[in-house]
Amino acid sequence: MYTKPLTRQAVVTSDHADDLSAIRRLLTAAAINSRYCMKLLHDPVQAVQDGFGGEQFHLSEMTLCLMAPIRAASLPDFIHRLNENLSYQLIPLDYTLADH
Repeated sequence: MYTKPLTRQAVVTSDHADDLSAIRRLLTAAAINSRYCMKLLHDPVQAVQDGFGGEQFHLSEMTLCLMAPIRAASLPDFIHRLNENLSYQLIPLDYTLADH
């Protein structure tokens, strides 16, 4: 039986389902409205705070912090950068396969 822990760092857990749902709705709004998309690409936090069409996107503070520095030229580029940032949230920066 294998009992070695998967990580050596403390793991912070939260329900990412709510954030993922809000991100999907946010990206859908950006895909269907070019003005909202431009706002998201240039100031993601303000775009989230403003909402779209009366809908609010409730994201955790951690996800907002990961989204804040993203500046992108296109929606696919924004999605790629957001995906990278969210992936780093789940995997420690000093993680290597050799250690495990």
